[in-house]
Amino acid sequence: MKEIMDIKEINLAFILEYVKEQGPDAIQWLKDLKNKPVPPDKNGRERKMSFIELRKEFVIKYFPKLAPKPKEKKLTMWEQIDAL
Repeated sequence: MKEIMDIKEINLAFILEYVKEQGPDAIQWLKDLKNKPVPPDKNGRERKMSFIELRKEFVIKYFPKLAPKPKEKKLTMWEQIDAL
């Protein structure tokens, strides 16, 4: 298996091969992830998890150093005033 240096190098084939190598627990985790509820789309319709969301969950679990960093929340105008 090749060494991954960037999250963009991870595709579905890599994810499937990786969980197979990890064993039954990893395979079950992936199957459970497939059924994980996700927020509805902007029109309120149900949807399935996208590949980007699946890849993010995979990276957080198996390659945390490559996981996207959460953005720092900016304070609202009122919160900035209250912070004075």
